[in-house]
Amino acid sequence: MAVRTLLKLGKSSLVVVLPKEWLKEVGLRSGDKVVIKQEDDGSIKIIPANLSSFETPIKSRLVINVERCSDGDLVQRLLVANYLVGNDNIALATKNEPISPELLRNVRDVISKLRGFEIIEQHPYMITLQCMMDATKFSMENLVGRILALLLSMSDYVKKAFDEGDQEYLKRIGFLEDELDRLYWFGVRQLLMVQKNRALAKFVGIESALHILGNRTILKVLELAGDYLVDVSSDLGRISWDELNKNKGLRMKFSELLNMIEDIISDTLKAYNGLDVFLANNILKKIDQLGKDIRDLTDRVADETKNVKTGAFLIKSLTRLLDMAKSIGVVCEIVINRVMEDPRKLLRGCIYKEL
Repeated sequence: MAVRTLLKLGKSSLVVVLPKEWLKEVGLRSGDKVVIKQEDDGSIKIIPANLSSFETPIKSRLVINVERCSDGDLVQRLLVANYLVGNDNIALATKNEPISPELLRNVRDVISKLRGFEIIEQHPYMITLQCMMDATKFSMENLVGRILALLLSMSDYVKKAFDEGDQEYLKRIGFLEDELDRLYWFGVRQLLMVQKNRALAKFVGIESALHILGNRTILKVLELAGDYLVDVSSDLGRISWDELNKNKGLRMKFSELLNMIEDIISDTLKAYNGLDVFLANNILKKIDQLGKDIRDLTDRVADETKNVKTGAFLIKSLTRLLDMAKSIGVVCEIVINRVMEDPRKLLRGCIYKEL
């Protein structure tokens, strides 16, 4: 909080100097307009005119010259980058030769992972893409909830594989991970757009600018958790299930660990939605215990598995499961940090300020 002195301007007007840091942050310059809003308590709020509406300004179309950017991987990365920073209308164009089928496949592959991004016009020398989804369609809370629900479904397929000794369940995990990636990129797009237009924050449920970085971290660690589960499904698809099915005790132990992981995922959703610091703390303790259990099971796998390849992939899968749980634990750490923004309200008397 800064104190400013009112200065006289003319015969009856008073002016106040606005903080330089704030002017730079919101991009205000001399001659720009601001909206003055009087609050119920008598105070006033100064809002930059460009932030007074959540509608984003109309932008010109951005064109990628694919003759200069012919590398398919580079084109994919440019499309993702433009999607994330909020460029809604993008074209890929060439003058001398038609766009190659290979590049078209690259484009279709990447937009399948970008929610709302569609090809709206296609000609031999130009492809036009448009983002058709409103950035405020999902709140951040709903988005994180949907990603955690997908992780829960993915881990359940792994558990069913061990419960029934059937690796066919593992083949369904990749489809869920594709949807998780789409939600991840959409969430990152939301956060970057909120950074550029703070008026969007209330529509996606971000109460403080401090939460932008925390939510970005949450999205990334949950996306990594999905990647770890895909690695697990890939590794388990390469083991000898005939040998594993003969060792029902080992299968049951894996199933018990997956039960614990499912509890961690579902409890994390509750802790995140309710900003429950006590539940978040218990989840972190469960993750520590999970690490000990996994180390014990790793020793058991080494002792009881005759097939070296099967043993190696089972141990690698256990390591990935622990990595996944630790990634989810980061969400709980952010919950605890976020609670400290107003501890007296959320910690039920556990913390108080002493004057």
